Amino acid sequence: MFYLIGVKLFPVDLDKAVEVIARSIPQRNGDYFCFTNIHVVMEGIKNKEYKTILNESAGNLPDGMGVAWALKFLGNNFEGRVRGADFMLKLCEYAELNNLKVFFYGNTDETLEALKKKLKSMFPELQIAGSISPPFRPLTKEEDETYVAHINDSGADILFVSLGAPKQEYWMYEHKGRIKAIQLGVGAAFSFITGKVKLSPSP
Repeated sequence: MFYLIGVKLFPVDLDKAVEVIARSIPQRNGDYFCFTNIHVVMEGIKNKEYKTILNESAGNLPDGMGVAWALKFLGNNFEGRVRGADFMLKLCEYAELNNLKVFFYGNTDETLEALKKKLKSMFPELQIAGSISPPFRPLTKEEDETYVAHINDSGADILFVSLGAPKQEYWMYEHKGRIKAIQLGVGAAFSFITGKVKLSPSP
């Protein structure tokens, strides 16, 4: 664990990040992990509540190159960075091999259907427990309770959350302990994996 301007981060590469998350999955307590870039770190500096949410997470991973470079400059030795889309594919591979169920929350119904089709083509034995495209407005208490029950009743082990920062971090924080699956705020990863948004080359 390392603190960058007061925000805690795991200075790890992609493979190590999967190991870290894999150890947390069996706990089934709704722990959440965030993927951080410079924008997220700076928002944490400006917004005390958001900083608390980041530091209450089970860990923040170096998604952006700016964060990765800063951690390396400060003496941490690891390769590359942990982009949300790369990590999501790696963890889906792990889930397939270990009979774990995945669930997707966020984005549009169209993107979710394309995502599930894409992942099943890559990982035929992957167990997809379900998906939810919530409305682009605050949820009612009843809607939220229905979604939580749906996710928990599905038996999901891993919940990928794609609401964009900072919304997804607030959502995961509010649902820790209510949702059993480990929560991963992967930002635009759904759109990157489906090809709806082009992923920049990894350096």
